[in-house]
Amino acid sequence: MSKKKTVLGVLAAAIALAYAGSTWWAGNKVKSVYDSAFAQLPQQSALVRVTERSYERGFLGAVSTVTLELGCPADAAVAGAPPADTEEEDGEDAAPTPSRPLRLSFRDTIRHGPLAGGSLAAATIDSELLLDIKGQAEARKVFGDARPFGAHTRVGFDGGYASEITLAPGQFADEGKTRVSWQGAQLRVRVDGARTEAHYELALPGFEAADLRNGVNLKMGKLGARADLDIRHGWMLATGKSAGRLDALEFTVTGKKADADAALAKPFPAIVLQGLDAASDATIENGLYTGTATFKGTGSVGATRIDGFEMASSTRRIDVAGYRKLAEAWTRSAAANGCVRGKASQAALRALADQLAPDLKAMAKPGPEVGLDRLLVEIDGQRAEFSYSVAMAGVTDEDLQLPGNALLLKRGVLKANGRLPVKWIEKIAESASGSQAPSPEVAALMIEQFEQQGYLKRAGDDVTSQVEFSGGQLKLIGKPVELPAK
Repeated sequence: MSKKKTVLGVLAAAIALAYAGSTWWAGNKVKSVYDSAFAQLPQQSALVRVTERSYERGFLGAVSTVTLELGCPADAAVAGAPPADTEEEDGEDAAPTPSRPLRLSFRDTIRHGPLAGGSLAAATIDSELLLDIKGQAEARKVFGDARPFGAHTRVGFDGGYASEITLAPGQFADEGKTRVSWQGAQLRVRVDGARTEAHYELALPGFEAADLRNGVNLKMGKLGARADLDIRHGWMLATGKSAGRLDALEFTVTGKKADADAALAKPFPAIVLQGLDAASDATIENGLYTGTATFKGTGSVGATRIDGFEMASSTRRIDVAGYRKLAEAWTRSAAANGCVRGKASQAALRALADQLAPDLKAMAKPGPEVGLDRLLVEIDGQRAEFSYSVAMAGVTDEDLQLPGNALLLKRGVLKANGRLPVKWIEKIAESASGSQAPSPEVAALMIEQFEQQGYLKRAGDDVTSQVEFSGGQLKLIGKPVELPAK
C-alpha cells in the first residue's frame, strides 16, 4: 500500500469518526430536548397531560411517539382539590361534569445530523397526527385524501429551530345544523438557540361558518399575521412588534326559523368589516411591562356605511415578576380551569385568591394602568369618540396593609371621556321611537335637559361627557358627585 493511500485511508477514517461523533452528539441533544420539554409540559397547565410516550432511538435517527390529553381529567375530583360531598353532587347546586378530555397522538420522525434530510442541521423532524381506523374515516370526511396535519422542523446546532406547520383545507357539515369550511392554514415559527428571540408568520386563506337552524353566517377573508418577539421572559410576557391584516369579515343573520314551530326571527343588519389592520408593540424596562395595540378598518352595518373606525388600547407599568407568578398559578390551578365541581370549586378558588392576594396587591405599587386610549367611529364625516383608563396611583407600603376593596377606593383611578354627534342622537331616538321620527327641536330639548342635570355638555354639533374617580371622589364633568353611603 502506498503512502498516499495510507494517508487517504486515515483521513477517511477520521472523517467517518468525526461524522459518527457528530451524529451521536446530535442524537443525544435532540433526545435531551424532548425529555425536558415533555417533563415540563404538565407543570405548565392543568389542561395538558402526557399519557403515553415512547422514544426509539437509532444511530441515524429516532422516532418519538406521544399521546397528549387535553382538557380536564376524566375524573372531576382532581387531586389537591377539596372533595365534593355527595349531597352537592345530587342536589341543585351540583355543577355540570367537565367535558371529556381530548386525546391526540403525534409521531415525530427524526433524522440526526450533521447531514439531516439532505441539509446541514443537527436534526430534521417530520411530525404527523396519528389516527385510529375510526379517526381516519372521520378525517376523510373532513379533509378528503389530504393529510390533515403536518409539520417539518429543522434543528440548528445551537439548539434553535425553524418549523413549518400546515393544516389542510377541509369542511365539516352536520346535516341541517352547522356547516364549517376553511381553505387551510400555515404557520412558520423560528426560535433561536438561546430561547430569547422568536419570529412567526401565520396565513389563513379563508374561513366560513354557518348555523343553519338560525340562519347565522360568518365569513372571513384572507388573514395574515407576523411577529418578531423577545421571549426571554416567557411566551406569556413576550415583547416586540406584531402586525396582522384581515381582508374582510362578514356577519349576517337571515332570520330563518330555529324549528318548525318557532316564530320567524327578525333579520339582523348585516355587519361587514373590510381592510382590518392590527398591530401591537410591547416592551419591558426596569421589570415593568408596557404594551400598546391598535385595530382599524372600514365597513358597514346594514345600509349604514362606516367610513372608518379605530381602536387603540394600552397596558402600562405591569410588574413582570408579579404577573408571571399570578399567571402561572392560575394556569396550573385545576379549579381556575373549571376542572373542579360545585362547592369544591368555590373553596379552591377562594384558597387560590387568598394565596395570590399579597402578590396582586404588591403589583399596585408601580401604578399599573390599563385602558382604551381611543375608540373612534366615523360616519358621513362625523366622528364619535370614547376612551377610558383604570389605574392605581400613589400606592405606599402602608397602603398595601389595607384590604383589597379599601385599597381600590383609596388609590384607584378611573377616567372616561365620550363625544357623540347630535345627528347620531337624533337617529338613535328615531330608531327607539319606531316610524315616528322626533324633530331636531325635540332632540335638542332632551340634550338641554341632560345638560342641566350635569350629565353632558353641548359642544357645537357634538355632545361630550366626562367621568373621573380618584382619591375616593367621583366627579361628573368636573363636578363632585356624592357617593351612596356605605
